[in-house]
Amino acid sequence: MDLDAAYRRCTLASSTSFESMTIYDNLLLVALRLTFGGSPCPSLWGLLSETMADIANTLLVNPFWDHDSVFDPISNMIEPPQPLPADQPFHSAKDLSVSIPTNPIGFIDIFIDDFIGVALDLGDNTSRLQKAISVAIRTLTRPLDDSDVLPRRDIISLKKYKAEGRLEEVKKVLGWIINTRSLKISLPSDKFTEWSRDIQNTLSAKKSHHKNWRL
Repeated sequence: MDLDAAYRRCTLASSTSFESMTIYDNLLLVALRLTFGGSPCPSLWGLLSETMADIANTLLVNPFWDHDSVFDPISNMIEPPQPLPADQPFHSAKDLSVSIPTNPIGFIDIFIDDFIGVALDLGDNTSRLQKAISVAIRTLTRPLDDSDVLPRRDIISLKKYKAEGRLEEVKKVLGWIINTRSLKISLPSDKFTEWSRDIQNTLSAKKSHHKNWRL
């Protein structure tokens, strides 16, 4: 799940806006909202976004949360989970060098404004996971109101939510393809091609630079 124009929804205090200034064409521009270039902005936004993730995780493990009655209607826009064919085997994980706590009910994490949720497909885990994130977001954000003078879009990116919100065993997460059944992480073909080209260009540039410095 992705938040729409997340940074632009938060205004800055005067003391913080002075830390998010830039000069363009001899003009000093002072940001009145969070910017991706402002040094204090990521941590300030993290106070909100990570709190949303914490609320969602608390809901998941709360046995008193009735996800069939307390939920956001937006969750009904998503198609049901799509599992892989039954003939594809489940691979066994290798032993880890560190101990990582596991939670079979599910877990939600966030990177800036992208929520990522994962859960074992047992019982009602997937339906709870599907609804927890949107409830957490609504808890901390201002709802849309028809009486607003200026029109506003939903804080949840509906376009991306409909396209990417379905729970699947193979999912693109932050540019990587994660296969939870084969336990493999891979690059999409387009990124593999682009990255390979960048690596070759960098190596060629280094070779040319070294030749120019020969005695």
